Amino acid sequence: MASNLSREKLLFYAAAGALGGFGAWGASEAFLGVRYVYGRDLLLGAFVGLFIAAFLASIEALSVGQWRQALRGIQTGAIIGAIGGALGLLVGEFAFDLLGGFNGRILGWAVLGLLVGLGVGWATRSNARRRNGAIGGVIGGALGGFCYQALTATFPQAFGRAIAIIVLGALIGFFIGLVSELLKRSWLMVVRSQSRNAREGREYPLTKPVMIIGRAEESDIGLFGDQTVLARHAIIRNEGKSFFVSPTAGGQVIVNRQPVSGRYALRSGDRVEVGGTLFLFRERAQSAQK
Repeated sequence: MASNLSREKLLFYAAAGALGGFGAWGASEAFLGVRYVYGRDLLLGAFVGLFIAAFLASIEALSVGQWRQALRGIQTGAIIGAIGGALGLLVGEFAFDLLGGFNGRILGWAVLGLLVGLGVGWATRSNARRRNGAIGGVIGGALGGFCYQALTATFPQAFGRAIAIIVLGALIGFFIGLVSELLKRSWLMVVRSQSRNAREGREYPLTKPVMIIGRAEESDIGLFGDQTVLARHAIIRNEGKSFFVSPTAGGQVIVNRQPVSGRYALRSGDRVEVGGTLFLFRERAQSAQK
């Protein structure tokens, strides 16, 4: 199973979470002089959730120039993340009084991580990504809460908070990416491409019942800059345990060097060509046996 993990994706998500944490620290530090402890936690949690979720929900789209999808990710992630962050730290403050320092912080940041992960998944409109985000967010948030308490108790306040929030964001991002990799069922891997964004080795998890391959920015698998690809060129459908690829009107799909005229049931190892891009279709169970 480990050979199917994308280390690049794990680093990508961890870095995005860390950047979100850095932004959250910078935005919140000026407001942390509030004397009312619950008000201070409300502000800190809202900023942390907002920035980390917004970065994680938009970073993939931003990296390939899908600006509208990135904007949707920022909006959705920011709203759910801010609500979740505020709620998480309020829960953490109550738990801090009842359970003590480490236990309270772990519970509070775990709640924050849960809702940050949901915000990241919600932006993609994929149930699988919502599940992965929630699981990864809880784990990353809980570990981040432990680190937060340890770091803020060890270092001076402002410096300790900065490091702790950056580490928290990195852990939430890393575990969202890790859970996504561990639970991915089927995916397309780029073998070669004439598209400017579909670099060799990039993987596209098939996480939605219907996924569109095309040149349009709204495509689930975007192949930008390749003029041989239509705006909506091909469709992949998940029906039960099987995946089917079919061309749209005017599009051409080639599987294992043979043109496909209707629906084609994909099997692990099939080579799928769309315009100037060659994909390799992989499934978890089959790939684990090879």
